[in-house]
Amino acid sequence: MEYQEALSQIEALKTFGIHLGLGRMQALLERLGNPQDCGIQYVHLAGTNGKGSTSAMIEAILRSAGYKTGFFSSPDLHSYRERFRINNQPIPKERFAPLFEQVYGQAQVMVKEGLEAPTEFEISTAMAFEYFYQEEVDWVVLETGLGGSIDSTNVVKNAIAVITSVGIDHMQYLGNTLSEIAAVKSGIIKPNSHVFCGAKREALDVIRHKAKKEQAKLSVLGKDFQVRFRQDFWKDGLPQGQNFDFVAEQKTFKNLQLPLLGRHQIDNAALAVAAVLAIGVSEAAIREGLKQVIWPARLEIFSTKPLVIIDGAHNTDGMRVLSDFIKTYFPRQRKVALLGMLADKEREKALTALLPYLDEVVVARPQNPRAGDWQRLTAIIRQYGLPVTEAEDPVAAIQTALALLQEGDLLLVCGSFYLVGPIRQWLIEQGGEKIAD
Repeated sequence: MEYQEALSQIEALKTFGIHLGLGRMQALLERLGNPQDCGIQYVHLAGTNGKGSTSAMIEAILRSAGYKTGFFSSPDLHSYRERFRINNQPIPKERFAPLFEQVYGQAQVMVKEGLEAPTEFEISTAMAFEYFYQEEVDWVVLETGLGGSIDSTNVVKNAIAVITSVGIDHMQYLGNTLSEIAAVKSGIIKPNSHVFCGAKREALDVIRHKAKKEQAKLSVLGKDFQVRFRQDFWKDGLPQGQNFDFVAEQKTFKNLQLPLLGRHQIDNAALAVAAVLAIGVSEAAIREGLKQVIWPARLEIFSTKPLVIIDGAHNTDGMRVLSDFIKTYFPRQRKVALLGMLADKEREKALTALLPYLDEVVVARPQNPRAGDWQRLTAIIRQYGLPVTEAEDPVAAIQTALALLQEGDLLLVCGSFYLVGPIRQWLIEQGGEKIAD
């Protein structure tokens, strides 16, 4: 089997949708010899927003400390291979197809035995475990796909768990209240583990209860460790990152540098620093890892002429962060937004945070079956009295948005990664750089 054939088969599996639970995953891993239990150490992350950025920071720090790292995250931005990384390098094409064949072959055996077929995400997760086992990594940074207790990644015996923020998202799977959602996300807390938490209020109460039940140590952002923003650093009149202090009971690191934008990112960085300190990583590795972290499409100033900002804000909390960012740093520019969201999001509530800061909008369809009635966004935007255009195809959408720009305008590309990714890829290819497929 060649790479493209394997990729096509994975894409076909997506049409069967999401089916939560651990039974299929456990059965599949047993047939593979339980590669997840073969001596690898895990940092397991869950959260509504921020888990991807926090994961990227932890991986960069561990790599700077000299560990061989595995990194499993989703969704991908440009290539499915990005989901499986060793030392931050995507899995090579020549390894992808044999790995898929190995895992998918066992999934087919399960079906022949009368068991339920594993989902696309379960196949993907099993591929990650097998790949990291084969490559003998030291630490795996493991990001949940959806929730926690019912997520296919939740088969590891992790010593360290990180729960970032908890907000309202994926209600049809996780629950309708913060407490219900937090209960699912807290499922990654294992007995006698160490948990680092950025959640607040009732979500924190639920996580605290779960940690106590599992006899896990709980360290909370704002109580057991905290951050102090110092200043942004700039280049050519644009923010490039920020400096901050990390303060804990026995450790204080001053003037850490982070090349990611948004005050929420220093909260994520605090969680990352606290987690790696529990592993025993040095201050030097922390400083170097944070300086080198790259996590695109998160308040990313992609280009300056024209000024294009790309952000994967796809729920209410994410849109609030994005809104705060553009009103703080770009208050005077006329703003054109190209956006699209999946139908299972609180779209009207999320857009309420962003639309007051926009001047014109192009609505596009995310490239995912869950896009549903993607044109519903147009009706919401029209209620605000904003000019709005629709374009189903991502390339047509970005070409339409670029044509609307006047000198000095800001183009904001935001929403689902299933829209942001293809548009970012097209923009890079227009600049002559090729992204791995």
